[in-house]
Amino acid sequence: MTEQFVMIILLIALGYFLKRINYLKATDSQVLSTIVLNVTLPSLVIVNLNKADLNLSFSILPIMMIIYGVVSKIIVIWSFRKYDNQMRGSVGMMIGAMNIGLFAYPLVDAIWPSKGMVYFGMVDIGGAVIMFGLTYFVGSYFSEGSDQFNFKFLVKKLIQSVPLVTYIVMFILNMANIHLPKVSIDFFSILGKANMPLSMILLGVMLNFTIEKAYLPAAIKYLSLHYGIGLIAGLIVYFFLPVSDQMIKTTLLITWLLPVGVAIIPYSIQFKYKTLPLIGMVTNLSIVISIVIIYVYQAFFVS
Repeated sequence: MTEQFVMIILLIALGYFLKRINYLKATDSQVLSTIVLNVTLPSLVIVNLNKADLNLSFSILPIMMIIYGVVSKIIVIWSFRKYDNQMRGSVGMMIGAMNIGLFAYPLVDAIWPSKGMVYFGMVDIGGAVIMFGLTYFVGSYFSEGSDQFNFKFLVKKLIQSVPLVTYIVMFILNMANIHLPKVSIDFFSILGKANMPLSMILLGVMLNFTIEKAYLPAAIKYLSLHYGIGLIAGLIVYFFLPVSDQMIKTTLLITWLLPVGVAIIPYSIQFKYKTLPLIGMVTNLSIVISIVIIYVYQAFFVS
């Protein structure tokens, strides 16, 4: 497994190197992310869920994800109560909104190839509600614009999320004991194999190590809360959640230690946040920190 993780790091480094030598530009990340999110990732979901052993107990994953999103946002916004609204809105958007699609799925497929996607896909359902619902509302509320939640925006974003829709459709088919024919699974398998390398190269292209000194204290405070709250909540769930399936507990623990979702950046632009440098810096730093955390976890706790 350590060898696979080294390959993942090298792919991220390749993406960053290609950007540094101007072979790929930061704007190219839009093309890569479109391919990953709309083609390779849904293909991987289809293959993994076609004959996965699912049951209704998995529903606790999106429920716990939504609860965590609500509670963590309240805690962090309160912790930054002495800051202005734009700072509170920025940290309120970032907390609880995890990068599952681009970051987690490729790593999960490498660490738990036979079952990981099933569990993290269910978490992603709750994550989508937090990202496109509560996170959007927090950003809007603390901005200078409207403080009204746009329900149409939530519905539109959920429907437009190809991985999420794919997961829900495949979950329904699986529960109805309907499976896709082998020829289609073979086709999606070919596409799915491209997900990990493309996702990791994309992360490398998106990386930016610029440090904004003016925002550094706030960034350190936020990151301490991001991983502190995630670790405490994850350990509480891991030791006290009354479920027999250990993978459910592991999934929640790992999910809450994932980096900040990249969708926060377009939100901050939409709501005209002046703290965009902070959000960009924290997003990049959280990617590096989460890579280290997951590497240590798989090295010591995954056989």
